[in-house]
Amino acid sequence: MRRSKQALFYGIMVVMTLAVIEGMAQAAYYIAYGEFNGGGPAAPAATAAADAAGNERLPWRPWIQHPYYGHTRKEAHQPLNQVPPPRRQDGVVLVALLGGSVGLEVTYAFRKALEAWFRDNGIPLQPVVLELASHALKQPQQVMQISNTLFLGGEYDIIVNLDGYNELIIPYDNHFWYGVSPFYPWNWQQDQRYSLTNTQNLVVSRIYALRQRAERLDAAAGARPWRWSALYGIANRYLRENTAAQILDLNRELSDTRTGDYSLQRYGPALTFDPDEYDLSQMALRGWYRGSVLLDELSRVAGAEYYHFLQPNQYVPDSKPLSDEERAVAYDPEHRAISIYRDSYPLLLRLGEELRQQGINYHDLTQLFADNRETLYKDDCCHLNARGYELLAASMVLHLEPALRERAALAAAKLGEGDIIMADMALDAATQEISPIHAINKLYFDVRYTAAGNLRYSRDACRPADTTAPFFVRIAPMDTDDLLPGGAASGYNSDDFVFDRNGGSIDAAGRCVLEYRLPDYEIAYILTGQYIPGTEQMLWRARITLDTGFEVERTGGGALRYSRDDCLPVHIGTGFFLHITPEDAADLQPVTAEHGFNNYDFSGFTKNDGIIDAAGRCVIERELPDYDIASILTGQYTPDGKRRLWETRIDIE
Repeated sequence: MRRSKQALFYGIMVVMTLAVIEGMAQAAYYIAYGEFNGGGPAAPAATAAADAAGNERLPWRPWIQHPYYGHTRKEAHQPLNQVPPPRRQDGVVLVALLGGSVGLEVTYAFRKALEAWFRDNGIPLQPVVLELASHALKQPQQVMQISNTLFLGGEYDIIVNLDGYNELIIPYDNHFWYGVSPFYPWNWQQDQRYSLTNTQNLVVSRIYALRQRAERLDAAAGARPWRWSALYGIANRYLRENTAAQILDLNRELSDTRTGDYSLQRYGPALTFDPDEYDLSQMALRGWYRGSVLLDELSRVAGAEYYHFLQPNQYVPDSKPLSDEERAVAYDPEHRAISIYRDSYPLLLRLGEELRQQGINYHDLTQLFADNRETLYKDDCCHLNARGYELLAASMVLHLEPALRERAALAAAKLGEGDIIMADMALDAATQEISPIHAINKLYFDVRYTAAGNLRYSRDACRPADTTAPFFVRIAPMDTDDLLPGGAASGYNSDDFVFDRNGGSIDAAGRCVLEYRLPDYEIAYILTGQYIPGTEQMLWRARITLDTGFEVERTGGGALRYSRDDCLPVHIGTGFFLHITPEDAADLQPVTAEHGFNNYDFSGFTKNDGIIDAAGRCVIERELPDYDIASILTGQYTPDGKRRLWETRIDIE
């Protein structure tokens, strides 16, 4: 009994002693840290401190180093990481997209825009966009990429380079102030910290060991039941903070390589000029210019077409009216790019003009958004939102159209048995014959509009494939009331037929002839052609325009007057295009200057004060600009907005 009381007494004394110690520890904890040890899971202070100190110094990047490219993305499926790289194949157009992060982020929209172009033009080719762009890439990395992939056996149809911002900004912000060559890859001085001396490797191993200790201490701080102990909390927190301090010290030691361990590998050839006497941007832009010339030469050797686009940027003077949202999140009034673009833009324009004079397909897109008040930029660097990339991609594909048509023609010539054809057709009022405005190759069938109101298809030296491939006809009526139930959504009536079941015949000379009877309602335009047998891909296609549109004339009051006697819904509901070429090139708007005209398109008849008089005559007037005009091209788009319903040209004397 006495021993039991003694044990109880000692137990109570131990508990009271521990309680006193815990109370004192809690007070000490509060004095030291300004808070009580609450028993909850501890914040990962040691790991966070290690990350904050060593994030730029310990090896982690979303890319890997490369001996020629500087760095490349980690994913093994990336084209630059494939051996051999992609090669040409039938039915595919290989488009290499070079550039920095803007080039990388526009890839999806660019691919979709290319697919839409081939689909809308009825060309059964599949565009494949090779993602060669990556974060912070700049010249000469694009040259190195194409050189090495060609060396490895890579092939391209079209090479597209979207750049300009990184070439101007990175030499200042990431190179010059660290003493790094302006032509080295971005962050080279940091990446080369991973190429360490033996002593530095020992430091890195110690850092990793301390990081593992930091992770264990962070986990132990929240372990039960000890996490409620202030005494344990003081000990744990001391060890965590001591570990974080050691990591900080070791990172400082690792980063201090400028004294006693200057590395040519890390910094490259030292800059020897005074930036006050020599503009660094001149060096950078001359390199940008030479890079584009070399890419053009490499493309020619590889049998590819080269296109160079100067990317838009919000810091280019007068390049975009910024929205309130853009001013809040996408414009830094202290950004170095403001002064760099202000001082370097004249040289950039001059070098761009030199590229064009050399026959290079160079296009300045810095003024692409000059009249656009939408929110398009998403950060204060250079990146766009989805809408911005959609507009950028559409502009790029518009410029690429000659190369795309050429690739389609080459594919058509290669196929032989089934030419891939795309053509726009117009009705010759004098001969009542349909003549091609633009054809990639020759028409698979000659198509004519006969006096009897039929379509006549004919082809010399007819082959079996010519008669077995099914035909299609898409007829867009002037009056939407003539649309069949199945054509209400598309805006045209559809019919498919085969040669021998619709009166087709082959004469003694081997000539195929077929007449298709057209409906008796008024027709705006016709799409016709043939499918590749067993597929929905078009073998060839022709577009026939029968609508003569509006009568267009200049008035004495300086306006353009559109009028039509038999006004129909298709004329009231579709948009107009109005392209005016000034006498003096100085009057060209920046956004369309390279096309040689100013754009005054307007959305529709009723939205622009058009009137219909008692006799059913449509009349609309548009005020002309006050500069001297050389010519006017105007007309209307089809209801889907993809093609022209009619057009007329006025040359001003």
